Amino acid sequence: MHRKNKDETMKRLIEAVGQILKDKGYTGLGVNKIAFQAGVSKELIYRYFDSLNNLLKAYISGKDYWQPLLTELSVAAIEKPPDMLQLFVTLLQDQFRFFYEEKEMQKFILWQISELNVLMRSISENRESEGAKLLNLTDEHFRDSGINFRPIVALLLGGIYYVILHAENNRSTVAGVDANLEKDREELLIAIEQILTWAWEKAAENKNK
Repeated sequence: MHRKNKDETMKRLIEAVGQILKDKGYTGLGVNKIAFQAGVSKELIYRYFDSLNNLLKAYISGKDYWQPLLTELSVAAIEKPPDMLQLFVTLLQDQFRFFYEEKEMQKFILWQISELNVLMRSISENRESEGAKLLNLTDEHFRDSGINFRPIVALLLGGIYYVILHAENNRSTVAGVDANLEKDREELLIAIEQILTWAWEKAAENKNK
């Protein structure tokens, strides 16, 4: 019974983090507010998670799209090299869809880019480490082509975050594109594939000259 109660309390605390993120953003993530939202004593945060940061890590590990996916893809790609272009197209298109749907992760990314935070830095570095393993597998294709694939991926990721956050928080367009509209989201997904494909094909073309 004790274990069941502990698991239920931990679940409620993790869910409380998500609810506060959606309602108030990262500035609302204090021990007292989380405990109040969960309907439990704040002492239980320290008893079951040791610290607020560990509670936030538990929440993020259950929500982060990138970390488990990148780990899985890195292992699979090393064991059996896939169609790398299609892998990155799928990866970034799925990230676009996920980020649009997950309001909590939108708040989380806002937190990451709004202030220097040890926890956020650690999460970003872990994600970068896993992402680098996949990017390393594209090096041979782009070597001596005059095209650097990493800045292209960086700009696409940044663009995904900005366009969606702008649509969600400002309710207006970027370059006439409104991510709140399904037809415009479809156009953005097409653009992701086009940009990656152009880079991939141009690299091959340059190396064949």
